[in-house]
Amino acid sequence: MGKIIDISHHQPPSSINYDKLAKEVDLVIVRTQYGSSTIDRHYKTHHKEFNKRGVPTNAYAWVRGISISDMEKEATDFYNRTKEFSPPVYWLDVEEKSMKDMRAGVKVYAKKLRALGVKKVGIYIANHLYKSFNIDIRDFDAVWIPSYGRNNGRRASSRKPDYACDLWQFTDKGRVDGYAGNVDLNAIISNKPLSFFTGKYDQIT
Repeated sequence: MGKIIDISHHQPPSSINYDKLAKEVDLVIVRTQYGSSTIDRHYKTHHKEFNKRGVPTNAYAWVRGISISDMEKEATDFYNRTKEFSPPVYWLDVEEKSMKDMRAGVKVYAKKLRALGVKKVGIYIANHLYKSFNIDIRDFDAVWIPSYGRNNGRRASSRKPDYACDLWQFTDKGRVDGYAGNVDLNAIISNKPLSFFTGKYDQIT
């Protein structure tokens, strides 16, 4: 089995050999935006280049809404900017306290995505913020948590998350053929099959 990576415009297409990288990965999770105002410069290219090589992609958005209405706007922007690629999972990246009640804000964000037609919504939440944000995990179809430990690029020396999750981001210093820099590496650690995240699961069930 290959690898699951997540990328953004910090991994520019000019530095990627998509032919090589596509042979190394099973799934790529691509950032669409950082809040509503910052659109990832290369998200469309990343989706297109991996998809045409047969590599499925998901999408994620860094959540920065400062109010309930702002969360709804971010969700709408995320959906409209991403829908042409029909990613099987839309991920909310929750790493900063942008409003007082993050539980309520994130709940509205997820609800809005579903109202727009998204079938699977996942959440990426920082391990050290999990308790304080008190996100209602029941609002999501999958949970993704970063926890690095020694962070030397190897899963064996990484520290598992403190909370139950489906995807574990175990390093941000991973190395993959086709890209010269570091990438985030992830592993499935629940009973969900890879096909749950790639969409193939939906076609056979």
